[in-house]
Amino acid sequence: MRKEKKEKKQEMASQETIDYELDPNAIIQTFDLAKIYNITEGVEIRALNGINIEIKKGEFVSVMGPSGSGKTTLLNMIGALDNPTTGAVYIRGTNIAYMDDAQRTNLRLNEIGFIFQFYNLVPVLSAYENVELPMIFAGRSKEERNRNVKKFLDIVGLSEKSDHLPSELSGGEQQRIAIARALCNEPSILIADEPTGELDTVKGMEIIRLLRELNLELNQTILMVTHDPAVGTLAERMLKMRDGKIIETITTNN
Repeated sequence: MRKEKKEKKQEMASQETIDYELDPNAIIQTFDLAKIYNITEGVEIRALNGINIEIKKGEFVSVMGPSGSGKTTLLNMIGALDNPTTGAVYIRGTNIAYMDDAQRTNLRLNEIGFIFQFYNLVPVLSAYENVELPMIFAGRSKEERNRNVKKFLDIVGLSEKSDHLPSELSGGEQQRIAIARALCNEPSILIADEPTGELDTVKGMEIIRLLRELNLELNQTILMVTHDPAVGTLAERMLKMRDGKIIETITTNN
């Protein structure tokens, strides 16, 4: 265990010496990002293989690619859920690989909002309480929590269902509650991993339209993974992945 920690520190130190060219207007930047999983001795999987992306404040960017192309791994790196093997991820000019656990938790609470495919609502809590929960973890005051819950439930169009449990809501409504929860700490970045994957086409497009409205009206930066071309092209820019690499960047007409 000590040897592993020492090797990790040496690896991080070698990355820290690299002089990356940071763009002051970028909210997310990755440099030569790689993630390698060692399955058994001599066998490894390269989930990410030299990813360089730059996302500015207020951009809506989608990531598309087949299963196993590295989409979710990329989100995990940017969302501070995992560390790269080599390369770097900068959020608002800070290399997040050098944060300790407390700093990474604080980053996820206050700078990054997460929307998942399966909603991940707490079943015994009401819609209001689900949205409020991250603010409790972040130490926000009761007055601020109440103000933001009402604000974001209104934005997602579910103010009248604040007392409902998740089981009393449709799939589309549950995802709207999950979006309100992701927004409650007013994060700089919204990360969405297959946000329409559990919804039918009509409800899925409603969610994407809501995300686009948030992007336009709140200048919310959004990074979204999807396998659906109809969904991916609704973003301003689409990154196509294959075999752990960005193989094409498409600017849409949105």
